[in-house]
Amino acid sequence: MGTLQILSYLLQKQPYNPILWTLYSTCRFLRAYKPPLQNKEIRIQDYVLIKDFWLKGSFEDIRDFIAIDDKETECPPRMAAVSMSIFNEALTERKKVVYSVPCEWLRRIAVRDGFFVLFPSEFCCREILYRSNMQMIRCQSLHIEREYMVDETYFHIGCGPCIKKGVSIIEVFAATTLCVGLRKLQFYLETGLYVNVSEMVCALGRSIEQLYYYTEKRVKKKKVDEKNEEAEMEVVEYDLELLGGLFIRKYLAHILVCIKCHRYITDFLSLLDQSVEHHPFPAHREVAADGYNNFGIPILHYVLDADFDALRGKAFYGVINNEYDACDVVDNFMCKYVIKKDDATNYNK
Repeated sequence: MGTLQILSYLLQKQPYNPILWTLYSTCRFLRAYKPPLQNKEIRIQDYVLIKDFWLKGSFEDIRDFIAIDDKETECPPRMAAVSMSIFNEALTERKKVVYSVPCEWLRRIAVRDGFFVLFPSEFCCREILYRSNMQMIRCQSLHIEREYMVDETYFHIGCGPCIKKGVSIIEVFAATTLCVGLRKLQFYLETGLYVNVSEMVCALGRSIEQLYYYTEKRVKKKKVDEKNEEAEMEVVEYDLELLGGLFIRKYLAHILVCIKCHRYITDFLSLLDQSVEHHPFPAHREVAADGYNNFGIPILHYVLDADFDALRGKAFYGVINNEYDACDVVDNFMCKYVIKKDDATNYNK
């Protein structure tokens, strides 16, 4: 058996082995065995531990990181270092270990249930440290719990473009302090489904209870028909509740990051759009801002000084109360409030 046949046999047995992965780029024959990355989420079973890592010091108090040694390796580098937190049951503490992975994986890699996984799409805003150009780092955690909504914008902060290498300035809506999930929110706001977009965003930063939210009830009433006969009919009535934007914002923050509740996003924004139809904030374009985005919404630029995991966790768990978990609270909210139909009957304040 020739050398290429032996290598091809190894690649078929361990198609995602980090060390063997480099063989796919050596010749056309081995390249034919390279598995696709775009079809599904792939769990990595083979790991290569880095014992003498070039970045020295303790990593116990920082998040996960991805680093490339572009000084001592070939150009361009083929392998990178990725950290993972491992729980040591004997010492009942977490330990940071560093593994070697192909650079080709870096835009797709994350940690799920204690294993490296490769996602079918590439993440934007993937923070990568280079030895030749050390920079201020956020060290986003690579661990992704299953309750979170994951797509290519999962690590994106703010509503603006991706953060450039070595730059920590982000773009957010001027009227609200939301940071995670804003790229998805911007996408939905640009669909044209909503009329009062700028005022909707402005309302999320106001505590005063001026937003109109309706609950629906069906009542039976007696009515005289054309034959002058009394008949019982079921009619719809609405009760009006006034809610504050800061209260509403907690629900939106959760919906933007939750894989279960994300199905509510269009209906939630429709309710928010309806809540400002009476224009409670006519000066919504006059908020203090650094400029406007391409959709005319006031935005701010500032240096991000926050922990990504903390921002994500605050968005997900911000709606929790003592009786229900976060998703149950959102379910109850979406079942309670409705879109008021124009042909409906009365509503009561």
